[in-house]
Amino acid sequence: MEDPSQVEYLEEIGDLRRRLRALEEAQGAPGLIAEYAIEVQLLEALLLAARELAEALMRNPELGEQLLVRGYDPRKFQDVYSFVYEVSMEIDLAGAQLARAVAETDFAQLLIRQDAISG
Repeated sequence: MEDPSQVEYLEEIGDLRRRLRALEEAQGAPGLIAEYAIEVQLLEALLLAARELAEALMRNPELGEQLLVRGYDPRKFQDVYSFVYEVSMEIDLAGAQLARAVAETDFAQLLIRQDAISG
């Protein structure tokens, strides 16, 4: 069973996947199909990155202090996701490239580096 705090994100991804399948089955506009596919990729990348950061926060509580300094509660998945989302929106890419960049970003490492810079 999934963590209840993640259900909203999983439902949104599931809804987009259903819409995408319906568009594909109806042979919808290729541009719209591509747009939905990219949105699914991005949301999946954001959720996975937030899950990975949440796991890193459990292994290394000092990272949580870095989130607190930034105004995010490391014990709340929604805050962890919000941090990942905010940082991701600073990446100067779009579409599938942004989804790949999010998937390749180590958000825990970003917190460690920020601590070294500010500390």
